[in-house]
Amino acid sequence: MGRYMSVMLKKQNRDDHFILMLNEELKNEYGANTATKFNPWCELQEEANFMNKDREGKKQCPGLKRPVTPEHLSKNFFWFTNGFFSIKLSGGTTADEGKDAVAVCKWIIKTNSKYIDTEQSDNYDMDTVAEYLNSAFQDAGYNLDELWKM
Repeated sequence: MGRYMSVMLKKQNRDDHFILMLNEELKNEYGANTATKFNPWCELQEEANFMNKDREGKKQCPGLKRPVTPEHLSKNFFWFTNGFFSIKLSGGTTADEGKDAVAVCKWIIKTNSKYIDTEQSDNYDMDTVAEYLNSAFQDAGYNLDELWKM
């Protein structure tokens, strides 16, 4: 199955306002690539709408009872869990995808883990992420000192 970096926000930090601001901060201040790192309810609603209404969306998970709800997605698919970030560390992760993990690591360090549920989070420390992803970063030509600089 592999090793994953998994980070769950504390329950009080899983509201859309906090998550949307956090995702922007990760992109703008910490160098993450993609807009969504942690899942807000509004984006889960968009995904549910896609799966319920769009021709291609209806083909996804054909055995899934419709209508699909954001709550159902969050409860039954770990990658759709509200307030959750996950990335595969062992094998297959590109350097660009890995930059999201680096950004989340830096944010956790800067905030002293105060926004995350450490009991539901795993492999989010800089040493573990670097151990698994630094070779992908080096292969892609990244300067590791610059990448991990706080």
